[in-house]
Amino acid sequence: MPQIRVFLSDDNQPIHELGEETVTVGRLGDNTIQIEDGSVSSHHAEIIFEAGGYVLRDKGSTNGTFLNGAPVTESPLNDGDQVRFGSIETIFAADVVAADARPLPQSERASVKLGSSSARPANFVNASPFPKPKEKTDPLTLAATAVAAIGGLVALAAVALSMGLSAPV
Repeated sequence: MPQIRVFLSDDNQPIHELGEETVTVGRLGDNTIQIEDGSVSSHHAEIIFEAGGYVLRDKGSTNGTFLNGAPVTESPLNDGDQVRFGSIETIFAADVVAADARPLPQSERASVKLGSSSARPANFVNASPFPKPKEKTDPLTLAATAVAAIGGLVALAAVALSMGLSAPV
């Protein structure tokens, strides 16, 4: 059965089977294929089965419908066509072969070797949204901190000395 795969993110790629004669695509829930993205119009496009094939038709969308990179208002769909609704990429598959139709690989005995040390991979990238704190302090900040510390000590000494004074008799 023909399908359209929607690429929302690396781990979110829903597949929709095109079983109906008219499949609507848009942001609102009354569409056959709902794509909740700001670049997709409320009723963006439709895919219609006619004359033995599927036809892609834009419904006056704001950000356009593109077929293999070119803007379209209406065009027949072929197997493997890349369709973009706004900024959301999809792929049309006319003749889908079941993913499990390939033979399973022969199982082999796995050998396990424990590591003796660990190290960060060469291409490691920190995914934290917080920037790494700066390790260097500039000399001006260091000098200001030293002056403040000395001033604090002088103030404490002055308080201690004033406590030790006695009233004149």
